[in-house]
Amino acid sequence: MRSLLTLGRRRFTVGGLVVAAWGVVRELAGAGRAGAQGGVQMPAPRGGMQMQKEPQQQQKRGGQAPFRAKVKSFEVGGGSKPGDTVTLRLTIETTGAGSKNVPWTISRDNDVVIKSDTRQNVGGGTTFEVNTTWTATAGPHDFYGVVDPQNTLGEPAAQRGDNTSARTTRVFSDWPRWLSAAKTGTRTAVSAWGARAMFTGIRIDGPFATGGRVVGPDLGGAIHAALTEAGMPGNLASGFGHAVDDIWRAWTDTIRVPGLPWYPSFAAFPAPQAPPTPNVPTPLASLAQDPGKLAPGALASRIKNTIGAAKDWPGGGGIDGYATWFSASVVAWIPTCTIVNVMGKGRTTFAPPYVPVGAVVGGDNIAAPGHFAACPVSWLP
Repeated sequence: MRSLLTLGRRRFTVGGLVVAAWGVVRELAGAGRAGAQGGVQMPAPRGGMQMQKEPQQQQKRGGQAPFRAKVKSFEVGGGSKPGDTVTLRLTIETTGAGSKNVPWTISRDNDVVIKSDTRQNVGGGTTFEVNTTWTATAGPHDFYGVVDPQNTLGEPAAQRGDNTSARTTRVFSDWPRWLSAAKTGTRTAVSAWGARAMFTGIRIDGPFATGGRVVGPDLGGAIHAALTEAGMPGNLASGFGHAVDDIWRAWTDTIRVPGLPWYPSFAAFPAPQAPPTPNVPTPLASLAQDPGKLAPGALASRIKNTIGAAKDWPGGGGIDGYATWFSASVVAWIPTCTIVNVMGKGRTTFAPPYVPVGAVVGGDNIAAPGHFAACPVSWLP
């Protein structure tokens, strides 16, 4: 009995294998027929994608690339100061098939066109150069060389990165000339100041004069005029002039009359009112003041702060030399300057018959130009 069961299981196993194998054969045959009828396809082998790409690669290698134009180089040469001639040279390179017209533009700053043109019938694989000139003006300038600015060649946006050159920046300055003009303007400005400056608000008690302050015209105007005539941009000339005036005023604002006996007759004047009387001529150096306000470092720093980036332009280091010249000249001038014609006046304590003479009390001065008339400035070289 056991042997019969065993034999039966073996027969069943063998029979099952035969049936299974027959089923696989039928499925494969059916799949082949479905493929022929447009049904589900068998998976492609791993190398299938490469086989599909190969025809495309062969087509690309056999075709010709489209026409393109780009900036090969852009140069800005010559010129270092305003008025110089600057040469701008743009080199353009083309690639691809055929020939086309190639527009180009050379510009500066905010799209200010210096020159624009079109090279006709340029073939692919060509390199050509275009150039122009420009007369330099003061200050920093950005220059651009552009190929096909309006994209008339129809290049995709992703390929237009090389149609515009990298920006080229140049600074054109003439600091040596400007600083020479600044000295000329300073001499003119201080001379004009001396002719119009005056003391005001001095208090007079008896013979003694105390306090007061100095007022005078702005120095910046004459310096600005001299600098702009020398070619410095107006905003820089204005800043430079204002800086010098600021330092000058910082010093003159410290000048005070320190209780000097300027009006001897006012100690006992035989009238109720002392008439306008000139002061005793006195060296400016004898008045209270702070010449430290004229320190070269303070002036140089003030100028540099007001003109900003221009201080770093070629030659801007000369600002320190100008500041030293200005400070040394004024400090040497102070002892030679004499204050004159400060007309004092005021009521007195005169009360006849018991007080036949009286002292001026709470008097003041007449504010009028001429107090620095005896102060010619001898400027250093």
